[in-house]
Amino acid sequence: MAKAPKAPTGPSFETGMLAYARSVQITEGLFFATSSEDAAKKTPIEVLEKGVRGQSSEDKAKNPGKSNPQSVEYAVIPQGHDGVELSFSIRFMPLSLRPHACGNTNVGETHVRLASGYKAAGGYSVLAELFAWNLANARFAWRNRFQADAMTVTVAFEGREIAFDPLKLSLEKPAGPEVMQDAMISGSMDDLAALIDGIAHGLSNTDKEAFTVSVRWNAPMLAGQEIFPSQEYVRDAKKDDQLSRIYAKLPTRIESRTIGQASMHSQKIGAALRHIDVWHGSDSHDAAVAVNPYGGVQETSDVLRSASSNGGVKNSFYDLRAKAAQLLEAVEAAAKPSDLSGDVHFVMANLVRGGVFGSSSKNAEANG
Repeated sequence: MAKAPKAPTGPSFETGMLAYARSVQITEGLFFATSSEDAAKKTPIEVLEKGVRGQSSEDKAKNPGKSNPQSVEYAVIPQGHDGVELSFSIRFMPLSLRPHACGNTNVGETHVRLASGYKAAGGYSVLAELFAWNLANARFAWRNRFQADAMTVTVAFEGREIAFDPLKLSLEKPAGPEVMQDAMISGSMDDLAALIDGIAHGLSNTDKEAFTVSVRWNAPMLAGQEIFPSQEYVRDAKKDDQLSRIYAKLPTRIESRTIGQASMHSQKIGAALRHIDVWHGSDSHDAAVAVNPYGGVQETSDVLRSASSNGGVKNSFYDLRAKAAQLLEAVEAAAKPSDLSGDVHFVMANLVRGGVFGSSSKNAEANG
């Protein structure tokens, strides 16, 4: 007869079924062409198709150096325009205060204790400030950010509006309110404080009130200049009629026809926004990375929170949450944000991100 798993002797964050709903909900981003001479002139940018004749240049190509014709999608600023706009909206919601689904009542209440202590110590204001930084620096424009020498990010919320010059802000070193103020084109310090407070309130209020912001990124670009929407995954590269590059697009009615308007995936905007893990402690990468349980960096394939990448220190989300008693003690002893450790911020940032966090460990088995 199999032995029943031992009951846990202290608080635990681990159980077989655990899920958190996403606390930051982002719309798909839409690209428009604009005109500096007519502010009301805003035209959806269409994704088009063209054939190109390149050369086979990959390693061990079947026909090295030979012609390699292919069809691709592209998007450019149309004639009669001299700028680009990327716009989207975000809802910040208090869904990290408790699990969306949990297989054990005690584990669920332990998570509630953690979030409650984090809120009481002002932890959500730290996350809010980092989110505001990634709005102001236009990281979400990704490759498009390097297509222009001037740009503006405008954030509108609750009757207020702030405009930033993203080029005055670093993509690597987080900017506090004073630095963000120096990058402001319009708006006041009170407006910036209201933005940060609004994000923190949206993430942590018990009335389930969402805080919504509308974001616009604008940059001057010449007619014919290429812009870069999200790229879709090519499912079957072996098909002869398969496009080798497919861009994200949404159907939009323009004049008498329906076009595919260039778009940026909400997931890609979200990846930029959650570049707030400044607590990973890796010597090989000193910039902020996107919050994910293992500290993975897609661009370099580094896994910053693994023992092999972090000097033998295992500080992944799962390693940290196994220390439930220590995390709870640290959070509930904190009186202000500066009392909170980077480990606590990282754990809570993952819960804000949301996802399925069930465990197959012995502790999880003991918790059902």
